[in-house]
Amino acid sequence: MTDREALYRAILADPDDNTLRLIYADALEEESDTRRAAFVRTQVELANLPEYDPGWIRTRYHNREKMFGTRWIAELPALPDGLQWAREPFRRGLPASIHSRDATAFVDHADELFAQFPIESVELSVARLPEAGRFACCEWVSRLVRLSIAQGLSGHSARRLLDSPDYERLRELHIGAGLSTEASAGSIVQSQVFKQLTSLSYRGDRTGGCVVAVHLLRLADPPRLKTLDLSGNRMTAVILHPLLAAPALSALETLDLSDNNLRAEAVVAVASAKMPHLRTLRLVRTQPEDEGIRALAAAAFLGEVRSLSLGGNNLPPEAAVVLAQSPGVANLRVLEWRDNRAGDAGAAAVAGCPHLRNLVHLDLSSNLIEDYGADALVASPHLTGLIYLDLHGNVISPPAAARLKRRFGDRVFL
Repeated sequence: MTDREALYRAILADPDDNTLRLIYADALEEESDTRRAAFVRTQVELANLPEYDPGWIRTRYHNREKMFGTRWIAELPALPDGLQWAREPFRRGLPASIHSRDATAFVDHADELFAQFPIESVELSVARLPEAGRFACCEWVSRLVRLSIAQGLSGHSARRLLDSPDYERLRELHIGAGLSTEASAGSIVQSQVFKQLTSLSYRGDRTGGCVVAVHLLRLADPPRLKTLDLSGNRMTAVILHPLLAAPALSALETLDLSDNNLRAEAVVAVASAKMPHLRTLRLVRTQPEDEGIRALAAAAFLGEVRSLSLGGNNLPPEAAVVLAQSPGVANLRVLEWRDNRAGDAGAAAVAGCPHLRNLVHLDLSSNLIEDYGADALVASPHLTGLIYLDLHGNVISPPAAARLKRRFGDRVFL
């Protein structure tokens, strides 16, 4: 057994140890596999960075091979029937994320799977009641950090799947829509594993995230969630007000309420919340309207936010002006404003705003921007730190596009 093979075996035995992975990268380099060594090191480094960090953004948009391992995905071995590699299979440099047709396919092949790979993320298409107990009793679930059930869970399946002491490392849970009901939400929130979660994503076609929110409010000893994704649910101002004040959200760093028809009243409820640790806020396709944008611009937590997504809301130029004039955006690193109606006036407001000087990612794609707005961005004295500028889908002439390229080089995408 070579040193590299011995190191790989050590990683399989202790998948949480990043030092082993970095030593493994050194072994790869000693065998002249320098590109793969660099990939492992980069993924280990990025795993500790938030998505708004300049290093994370630079790698994502300018060195995708190091972020996603596209070069090596095609080389991954075929998995047994019922299993396949996830779209982004690598975690910290090694193949670790799979999709399973159902819980039975995972359990039947788990010994073989974990003997070869440091699996930490599993997505089940479905977890039926008869299979849920087998999955929960499988010894290898102790290695999982993330579990996703794409089609959701019935209440009985949720109870059987999640009430197990063996999910030692599990921190992230995603429940999809389809099978989930009000009973599902109660079983999930009251399960043994729920107390240790730091990230929850929940979809519910029938009852929506409102039901999860109600159960969160009832918890006597809730987890301290860092990430809450309730996108694609029927959230309202009535439920958001008490939810955002709940102890379970006191440490929240990422909140995603996208694809909810919130309208102004609910966005005002979000803006009025006390979320001192909030760093990422996603309100894509939520229809905040003028009142909601003004409330966000004055929100007490805005100065702590690093990433703000407001795409797909059909927002007029005045909305971009209001946000750009707010001193609260001074610490933003990422601003996503795609699929709105910023136009030249909105682009000029962003370009001329000294508060936005810390932006590294700016998405103004599909915003009715023409040459005047493009030239305002070219002339901006503040957007010097941009790593990624997306202007796809605008009405920019070839000469103006050339001026953008001269100013921003390969950082602008047209």
